Amino acid sequence: MRVQPRKHQLVVNLLLDPDTVELEDGFTRDLRGTGCLGVRDGVELRLGSFDDLHRAADILQRSVAAA
Repeated sequence: MRVQPRKHQLVVNLLLDPDTVELEDGFTRDLRGTGCLGVRDGVELRLGSFDDLHRAADILQRSVAAA
């Protein structure tokens, strides 16, 4: 997880199969092949508001359940 204060975002990398997540530009990203912060073949979430957090609730719960 990392905080980007200039962009007012919290970025979370999750160990989830990107094929199981509906990717939305600027909100979720496929990390396959990037090796971003120790998460390989996962999903990146970009949270910039409470609405984003609510949208991400299901993805976050699935990531915790898969761990």
